[in-house]
Amino acid sequence: MNANPTLNAPAPKPVVRRAAQVASATETLPVPARWRAGQLFFIALVALGALAYNYYFVPWPFIARTVQAGNWKAALTLFSLSDQLGFVLLAAMIWLCTPAAATVAVATLQEALRRRWVIGFLAFSTIVLLFSGSLTFVQLGEEQRFLQDMGTGFIIGMTILIAIFLGVTLVPPEIERRTIFTILSKPVNRLEFLLGKFYGLALTLFVCLAWLSAVFLIVFVVFNLNQNPAAWTTGTANNPDATLGFQTMNLAKALILHYGQLIVLSALSLMLSLIVTPITAITFCFLAFFGGQMSSYWGHLGGEGQAGHEDEAAHGLSGPMQNLVKIVYYALPRMDHFDVRPQLVTDSAIAIPVMWKAWSGGLIYVSVLITIAYLVFSDREF
Repeated sequence: MNANPTLNAPAPKPVVRRAAQVASATETLPVPARWRAGQLFFIALVALGALAYNYYFVPWPFIARTVQAGNWKAALTLFSLSDQLGFVLLAAMIWLCTPAAATVAVATLQEALRRRWVIGFLAFSTIVLLFSGSLTFVQLGEEQRFLQDMGTGFIIGMTILIAIFLGVTLVPPEIERRTIFTILSKPVNRLEFLLGKFYGLALTLFVCLAWLSAVFLIVFVVFNLNQNPAAWTTGTANNPDATLGFQTMNLAKALILHYGQLIVLSALSLMLSLIVTPITAITFCFLAFFGGQMSSYWGHLGGEGQAGHEDEAAHGLSGPMQNLVKIVYYALPRMDHFDVRPQLVTDSAIAIPVMWKAWSGGLIYVSVLITIAYLVFSDREF
């Protein structure tokens, strides 16, 4: 009697598919035309901003005369391609923000704002800023200056902590809890997932910074009006034109520049979290921040002389140590470009070109970090 061939046939082997294979087999959904139209609108805004900057703040006639005289070095100090490249990369990041990446970003924002320690940080910071006016007795005669320095310094410190601690805990928990398998099995590729996490972190930091800045600026205005009811029309000893409106605008510009620092730290912490342990990533982020604040010092030690600092550069290090310092100088983010404390102390206006150059350099650095993070993440096996 013949045996049943069905019963004697070997059992089929179960198909085990890794997350990478599932993600590669899943096609990304096409981007709707309305979404692309919205992206083109924001890219057009970036282009208009670049045109306005180049029209109003770049001295093209003087640059042309400088080039004709053969002084290319002086011309490059007035117009640098790096000042434009950052916003070209910003347009590219806008174009890469697909609906899938936006969904991940919104989910990241909601998850971050539900974390108890984030809410605790914001609540504590709000209380401190609301009562900061009552602490000005520490520096009698300079109450306004103390309030300004204390408020901006406190906001900078708290938001930096949020940026670093959030950045290093976005992707690793998804891998440990295996939720990344579910996400990548949907029409979301790895680039969209990584960009969505970064965009969500940037949105979270924007919400936190906007809230704390609004609280502080209201406290600053009310305190100054209580001290001097005519503060809207009178200046300070350093600058007679530095009315309350001028100072408030200066503080707002300083906080906008600080948001650039937060974006750089977000990209750095996100990248490091994919390479090293969270504790190591946090340590490197703090070292990068404080080291970046001293970028000019590293440049002088490495022999990178600037205009008016050739003598200081000549007294820098030499030999292999100089080359090592140069590597540190070029690897660290230029956090000092975002630092405008001298302008705040002297009540000097924070110029738009200063903000433009700082943001452009920061966006270039962010693009490099996100590219490295994607290269690491795309080859990672879960």
